[in-house]
Amino acid sequence: MRIVSLSSIHIDAVVAVEEVCFAHPWNREGIESNFNNPDAYFFVALDDSGDVIGYIGTYMVRDECFVTNVAVLPEYRKQGVGSALVERATENAKANHATFITLEVRLSNTEAINIYKKYGFESDGIRPKFYRDPDEDALIMTKRF
Repeated sequence: MRIVSLSSIHIDAVVAVEEVCFAHPWNREGIESNFNNPDAYFFVALDDSGDVIGYIGTYMVRDECFVTNVAVLPEYRKQGVGSALVERATENAKANHATFITLEVRLSNTEAINIYKKYGFESDGIRPKFYRDPDEDALIMTKRF
């Protein structure tokens, strides 16, 4: 597995990952708009064949880094892909002089929460009814540098 910066050749695959992983996936235009945003940083996980198996998106606002999405294809979960993506995004946030990196995660997504905790993210509050289908609160998690 390799983690690389998103390029235009990966966009269709990221759209496909979104459609598999989320009830309300981002469409191609949304992903392209983030790809073209100079403050956004997207990284993809590639398998040994070069196929996209997951991705993470972040954007920077001054010295703050926000994770927009993390997705890993179901057949590649529990193999370190999510951890590698979080680690790469965290390294990038530090390299761009962020004072923190933050994200929201479903309260029921204990596997993801455990990955974030492993990388030093701490609970920073709850966003009530943040998710839909099914409706659920989000746990805000933040890692400060």
